[in-house]
Amino acid sequence: MKRGCRLVLLIMFLVTMAGCKEAQPVSGTGTDVPKGIFQPKTGEMLAVGDVMLARKVERLIASQGEGYPFARLGDSLKAADLVFGNLESPLSERGRPLPGKGICFRARPSMAAELARRGFDVLSIANNHALDYDTPAFEDTLRLLGEAGIRTVGGGGNITEARSPVILEEQGLKIAFLAYTEMADIYFHPKYQRRFQATQDVGGVAPLVEADVKEDIAAVRDKVDILVLSLHWGTEYSDRPTDEQRRLAREFIDAGADIILGHHPHVIQGVERYGRGIIAYSLGNFIFDQNQKLATKQGMMLRFKVSRGGVEEVTVLPVFINESQPVVASGEEGKPILERISALSQDLGTKLTLNEDRAVVTLNPEKATTMPIEPAQAGSE
Repeated sequence: MKRGCRLVLLIMFLVTMAGCKEAQPVSGTGTDVPKGIFQPKTGEMLAVGDVMLARKVERLIASQGEGYPFARLGDSLKAADLVFGNLESPLSERGRPLPGKGICFRARPSMAAELARRGFDVLSIANNHALDYDTPAFEDTLRLLGEAGIRTVGGGGNITEARSPVILEEQGLKIAFLAYTEMADIYFHPKYQRRFQATQDVGGVAPLVEADVKEDIAAVRDKVDILVLSLHWGTEYSDRPTDEQRRLAREFIDAGADIILGHHPHVIQGVERYGRGIIAYSLGNFIFDQNQKLATKQGMMLRFKVSRGGVEEVTVLPVFINESQPVVASGEEGKPILERISALSQDLGTKLTLNEDRAVVTLNPEKATTMPIEPAQAGSE
């Protein structure tokens, strides 16, 4: 009797299971994962190059509207969980141009809200234009961006603030940003020696000092899943990093950084995979008015797929700037940009996989790669 009951129950169980909906594979894995099994958290971060909203860009904004610089981008920024850029123009109506400084930028205060509306979450102000209109405009920039909901990194009311990380949580991941510039201990007139570098008593930017950067990395590394360094450095209009830049970048990756984003040259440089990290020596321009040469109208956006294990994948998107409007380039417009980035990256020992209108670098955080540093070649436009 018991045996018969068992047989009936077994048949009923098999019939019930056969009627259940077949388990669906998790996208991209090709394997069935039972409901309730923990899946690793991943997020997407987008990084862009130099954002400058003054000079000719300001005149275009005045005639065409504040959305003009972003008009050809669509939702490409908003699609990411987090967007980072390097702001090259203070936002203010106050201040005066620094005496002796040949090029001084200042953009309208209302662009802070426009940057936020377009999707920016974090902006580095550690660069050689943050103090163009002296302390009043610098302070306005910090305040206006903060009021708009954008976090600033690499600058502050004193050196402690300037060196402090910005930590954001997206998709369950904690991502930290630190930013520094080589152009910090500088002034432009002997009778007005206003340096960009912050001190304990004076606001300004964080200087790129190797020991300080390593100290800051160590202080935040264990608190976050991903650590991003923004470095304003290198030689303007050179398409190759110096040997010293490559040495520093590797030192910072070894110290715990996952991503290094370079700015200042205004042209694209190569992408290097090193160890568990990725180094983009220069992303080039993003919003700028340097229309005289092709090299300064070409840039890149980097889309990072990140997880608690580190950077999993980097997608390189070519950018072309026409009349201060960036667009994600495709077809014949994007092909030469991708080929150029690929060639420059190959010179750094990193192979990009070209895939139609983008290029991809796949990283395995468990495996470290170390390529020797070759002597740098002279850059050209």
